[in-house]
Amino acid sequence: MRLHTDRQDLSALKIKNPVVTVGTFDGLHRGHQKIVERVKQKADNFNGESVIVTFQPHPRIVLKPGDDSFKILNTHLDKVTLFYKHNIDHLVVLKFDMDLAGLTGEEFIQEYLIDGLGMNHFVLGYDNRLGKDQLRDDHVYQALSDSLGFSFERVEPLKDRDRIISSSLIRDRLATGNVAEANDLLGYEYFVFGRVAFGNRIGKSIGFPTANIKVKDTRKMLPCNGVYIVKVNWNGYDYFGMSNIGIRPTINKSHFTFEVHLFDFHHDVYHDYLTVYFLERIRDEKRFESLQELEKQLVRDKETALSFLGKTD
Repeated sequence: MRLHTDRQDLSALKIKNPVVTVGTFDGLHRGHQKIVERVKQKADNFNGESVIVTFQPHPRIVLKPGDDSFKILNTHLDKVTLFYKHNIDHLVVLKFDMDLAGLTGEEFIQEYLIDGLGMNHFVLGYDNRLGKDQLRDDHVYQALSDSLGFSFERVEPLKDRDRIISSSLIRDRLATGNVAEANDLLGYEYFVFGRVAFGNRIGKSIGFPTANIKVKDTRKMLPCNGVYIVKVNWNGYDYFGMSNIGIRPTINKSHFTFEVHLFDFHHDVYHDYLTVYFLERIRDEKRFESLQELEKQLVRDKETALSFLGKTD
């Protein structure tokens, strides 16, 4: 996969018979993957190359800058990493700003997809709307295809138990801690990438040392507060453990933390980067009367996690 940005002259890329789709693709979930596979299939049919056009940052962040409640499923790095796994030919990342937001759908198609990429075929998601006018009408797309010389098609939505798979549905599942269902909708294990920072080392004092994870992009969504079974990738190797997200009410009651305890792990990872994959939720976060009571609960949590993972201590 070749990565391009709008700082380049897109017309200089000379892409062969480009088959293009456009979208935010937050989460790159199974519904998005259906669109990507269709783009690749059509590229093969046209003896051309597959092109995904997406945006950075998420358009909602630019259009509603005061809405701090909105969280993204994928950072820019997350999204690029996921697209690499789908073996597309070209990923074009456009900087989303108010200038881009000010284009109509027709202007966007003309400037970026026709003049820039030389689009041959356009694959649209079922709810794809382009430009400040939210261009959706297929009759308009047909007229544009006739006048500008490209063909187009829409991809039907992908459903799971009669619900259309969407980024908002996945955010809802993460917000309620249902990571198993979120993973099923995504088609992969939801993950968070962060750096290990120093903590207060209380976990180590009760036999459960933790790595405190700092996530650089504060817009990245974490599952709701609670205790989770996780897989962690460090230096290319996978390890299993438990994660606590929340305020640790037994210890400090106010300071938010995202921490991970890894089973049978004895390496120093301070300042290193970890990728945490969420597998299943164990329980809500709760306050215990003493550290001894907390330790007993963590022992039970570990047993639950090992049982889920098919392991024995």
